[in-house]
Amino acid sequence: MNTTIKSIKGYSLIEVLVCCLLLGITGQWVVSPVKQQLDNLKMKRAVAQVHTAFIAGRDAAYGMKKDLWLHIQSTPSNSYIALHANADALTVSSIFNQAINPQILADVSLSSTATALRFSGLTGKPSGNGNISVWLDTESKVKVIYHDITGRIRICAAGERTYGYSTC
Repeated sequence: MNTTIKSIKGYSLIEVLVCCLLLGITGQWVVSPVKQQLDNLKMKRAVAQVHTAFIAGRDAAYGMKKDLWLHIQSTPSNSYIALHANADALTVSSIFNQAINPQILADVSLSSTATALRFSGLTGKPSGNGNISVWLDTESKVKVIYHDITGRIRICAAGERTYGYSTC
């Protein structure tokens, strides 16, 4: 009687687990920098949109020779910016009604030192001094600062240097 033993080839459970562990560690090294780069791009886009809203407000007020107000509203998922011909309080649902240059900023939050920022129709400069803060999470914040005397608009990081912006 001829009996042959067939060998079964395959991987042991320990070999599979070690392989999964190594793939997980390698994946973490790849995902973390990609997420940081995406957050960096998202923040730079949002700051550019806020800066553009300032420039548009200044130019439109001066060009139309009448005062304009920049309104800002935020929800947990999006923020909204729009220029209006009046300083009336607006809600998220009404901010785009009769708006000049409305913008939606996805996945960022905004807060401002003023509820509505007035741009002078005579000079185009913002009235008062203040800032609009832009952030992705509770810690990282970038500010767009405005000054009424010089009309200067400046972008800086609150706290330590972040997203490529120097500290305020």
